[in-house]
Amino acid sequence: MDIFCPQVKPYECVNLKRVQFWLRIMKEHALFMKLGFACSDEELICQAENFYNEFAALEKKSHAIRCDEELMEFVECIMLAVKNIFAFKRHVLHLIIHCEIGGYNYPLLIDHISREAMYFYKLLGKMREGDMKYPVDSIVSDNVFWLRHMSEHARFIVGLLDPSERGFVEQANNFAVQFEQLQLQARDLDSMLWHSCPNNDLVRFEKDVTTATNQIRDFKKAARDLIAACKVISLIPPLLADHVLREAEYFLDVLEVIQQDLQCMEPQPIQTCDY
Repeated sequence: MDIFCPQVKPYECVNLKRVQFWLRIMKEHALFMKLGFACSDEELICQAENFYNEFAALEKKSHAIRCDEELMEFVECIMLAVKNIFAFKRHVLHLIIHCEIGGYNYPLLIDHISREAMYFYKLLGKMREGDMKYPVDSIVSDNVFWLRHMSEHARFIVGLLDPSERGFVEQANNFAVQFEQLQLQARDLDSMLWHSCPNNDLVRFEKDVTTATNQIRDFKKAARDLIAACKVISLIPPLLADHVLREAEYFLDVLEVIQQDLQCMEPQPIQTCDY
């Protein structure tokens, strides 16, 4: 339970921290898109800059939230902004894959960040409904989402590293393959455990995912620090390196909540047949 005493400390809650995390992510998405547009795409650059300013203002406003009631009102306020940036990202993706614009935004990257906008939008909806628990279906679907995104991060890193960085390229490729395999395993569990109770396979899988995510988190942290110190040859801006690191750390927080929810669930009893 959160305790609010304005004379002692500011309002704090897990949901508010999640909102602040995602507002910053959306803000940075707008910046990365802006930097990736061709100079001739002035209208798109202007739209991206407007989204950056909008989410920067929302992020600043979030630090003035003082109670649950204000947070719920704020959730309602930002849902429209998230819906709009999602639509913008899908529009840009359409333009890219139909060769209507150039620039340096990978189509998969735009698809990637549009999925994150939809994830945030659905998260806001769950907050509004007061439904933040992780039933088995949600556990597996969240794993599918984040495992795909960890794999794609590794692929993007490969694409932005200078080919001469053979060691880092190999490590990133290995992470991409590892997380693609885990994602396939999560999809299998999604099918087998649909509307079911947790079992030992799911518990073991979550431990494997946590181990792998800790490893890629450490890799991203080392890469971020080396990029910031100009010790790696790449096209990766320091902010982007920090961005993907924060998303790995967020996934670890999600996994921790999932572990807690799994401990509260009753395992499914083994069914036996009498002959």
